[in-house]
Amino acid sequence: MEYPTEAKRRRICVKDNAVSKRIHTEQAGYGNVHLHQVELKLLERYGAQLEVAGIQTQHYEVLKIVTHMEEYLRRDSCSDDTLYKSFKKLYECVTCLDRQRHEQELSRRYKRECLNAELFYNLGGLQAAKRIMLLESQLPTESRHRQETEEKLRMKSVLFETMSRIITTESIGEKVAKELAEEEVLIGLFSYLKYDQTYISSCSLIEDLLQYLPNPILSQIPDMHELILELTGDKLINFCRILAIALSDKELHEKLSYAQKKEEHISVRELNQEYLLEIPHLVEQLVMAASSKDSLPRFRGIKEEDANWMQWIDDSNADDIFDLPDMDIDVEEFTGGITQPTEYDAPWCQQPSMTAVNRLIGGAAAVHVLGQLLVGKHQKHGQQVLADTKLVPGLSSAFENFIWVFQGASSEPRLPGRPECSPELVLKIQMMKLIHSLCDHSEYKHLLLTKGELAEVQRINDKAGVLAIEGLGRVNKLNMCKGKEGLLTKIVDTLKKEPTSLALRFWLVRIVESYLRGTASYCYQVFLLRRGLLQHVISNLLADESSRQEVIQSGFDLLAGLTVFNIEAFQVIDDILRLPQMRNKFVDLINKNLVDSHLFIRSVILSFNFFSFERTMHADYAKTKNYLLSYVGTFQQQMVYLRKLISIITAKSVSQENVGCLNTALVLLICSHKSTSMLPYLEALKNEQMTRGTECGSPVLANFRELLLFWQKHYSSRKKQCIALEKSSRIPFSEWQHIVKTLTNDDHTLPTSLVYYIHDLPT
Repeated sequence: MEYPTEAKRRRICVKDNAVSKRIHTEQAGYGNVHLHQVELKLLERYGAQLEVAGIQTQHYEVLKIVTHMEEYLRRDSCSDDTLYKSFKKLYECVTCLDRQRHEQELSRRYKRECLNAELFYNLGGLQAAKRIMLLESQLPTESRHRQETEEKLRMKSVLFETMSRIITTESIGEKVAKELAEEEVLIGLFSYLKYDQTYISSCSLIEDLLQYLPNPILSQIPDMHELILELTGDKLINFCRILAIALSDKELHEKLSYAQKKEEHISVRELNQEYLLEIPHLVEQLVMAASSKDSLPRFRGIKEEDANWMQWIDDSNADDIFDLPDMDIDVEEFTGGITQPTEYDAPWCQQPSMTAVNRLIGGAAAVHVLGQLLVGKHQKHGQQVLADTKLVPGLSSAFENFIWVFQGASSEPRLPGRPECSPELVLKIQMMKLIHSLCDHSEYKHLLLTKGELAEVQRINDKAGVLAIEGLGRVNKLNMCKGKEGLLTKIVDTLKKEPTSLALRFWLVRIVESYLRGTASYCYQVFLLRRGLLQHVISNLLADESSRQEVIQSGFDLLAGLTVFNIEAFQVIDDILRLPQMRNKFVDLINKNLVDSHLFIRSVILSFNFFSFERTMHADYAKTKNYLLSYVGTFQQQMVYLRKLISIITAKSVSQENVGCLNTALVLLICSHKSTSMLPYLEALKNEQMTRGTECGSPVLANFRELLLFWQKHYSSRKKQCIALEKSSRIPFSEWQHIVKTLTNDDHTLPTSLVYYIHDLPT
């Protein structure tokens, strides 16, 4: 019998005996540094001890998974398929797949997910995961394509999904995200957006990581231009989720001073807007995605949105019962984010519901991206590009595919307390925002009409006199809506059928209001009056359920656009409010909600002066016969509004949202100054202050002067807002500046200066 030598015996001991390994570590000065160097029997024993301590055996699974990851990085016996199976198990360890359990059982499962995620992190799994992600992504493009096999891509896709799951855990998620949010990891993930197996899972992980990073400058990401040109169909739609973040205004909420934002700060959003607008055919593909009808289930004879979705779910479940797989889907059919298990230890197969959800989310993101191209510095360029790609006809067609009207008799109950919840709500709102941005101060808003409707508007415009608008003859009719009714008419018809409780109503109203914004559009006002919009808006405001602030404000804003300088609109209102109780209710609503109704009050004041001094044939009607015009036109009522408008805000509370109240007060004084004199108003303010004391903790006149000083600073750097103020009021901005300068003059001997009255008040 041959006995082993001392050296051989020492090697055997070191290999097979944990105690010997410990001794060898002390003698040699180095030892095990990775889990794959630990014997599997020890891991099994460690796992058993955890189980005895009350922790489930999945902790042992996590140990094995990290061991396999380290073996894979060392190019040992662990293959792509073995690691794919390990990542599947890790995904189940950190994901609650059974949602039908009782609340107590679900709580235990969530706790288990967090513990598994923490153990994975503490064992070095995250560092190993980062190395696996970057293995091929840093190779040259051609070499990378050769190395990225279908098996390898499937394995990485499950890894990406698992990382996204871990990021959502409360205990360790934010820490994991911040460690993963490195430039080289992010660039590596972008390279996986073009593969069928990984485009959804890598996109989701990038989306999660960008929440912890500044907005990316797309032009600085390597190969981004080539990547975008390569993406088509579902891949491009899915990529819009990342573009939506890149075009967001997250940077505007950073702690930057006003001077930095105006001078030093470079807008990442504007850089990305310019970059995307220059990529050939990108906007055209996004328009096609935004206009697509494929993501919405529709069945013949079913008129309710919820019922269509429930029918689609029933049909999908009926097929799944007979198509339950007994093994994983083939690797060539695998798509990360869509291929998932339905329960623990179940085969991974295609989930039709996930396909629909991803397309719906991607479609909403595509619409959002188009909307983001229409804001900021590049708004005009974006409007032109989108108009030329026939966006409006596409949106008009997609609009018809939506089910807009809430059906109160639906057989399917909605979520308790959430009457507005529906699968398509986000997509609808994003579409409304896009149309709103396209209409806002845009020469392309005429495209929302059909050729027949444009001809009607032109006939009205020919009789508008000084209120006629230019440019109707230059509309590119190839980019207009087709058929009998254009998108604007469809929106108005939908608005008239929508209940006040729906969030969609707010955006429907905002679209029409933005369409009328800018220079007073008599022709469009009459066009909308003929379609019964004015009657609907007033009846909706007078309805008992119109107590929500956004309903009141958006309603009065739309009324302002429909009525300003339009005698026919005030005749319609007079007819609607012919009963005394209706008049009293409407006036009370105005007076009790001045912050929300101030724009409509401004419209009435401007119109009263327009009819009294420019369209004098309507002067008698405005002063004596029309209830609303004559009511607001009196000195007494104007004084009530003036005092309240300059009292409800202060120099400390004034903002972009309520500065309009100050503008309405200024309109009143400008009109009085042009017609007779504003001195009676200033004298009345002084007298009221002497009798009433202070308002908002500050004397009325002193507060008014502080507000005007703010106004001067506010509009000194806002050229677009100055132009908008001038167009909407038909008052040159120089007159606005003159009246403010006059009122804020420091000479207390001038009766047109506020300090004249402040100085004259008793101390």
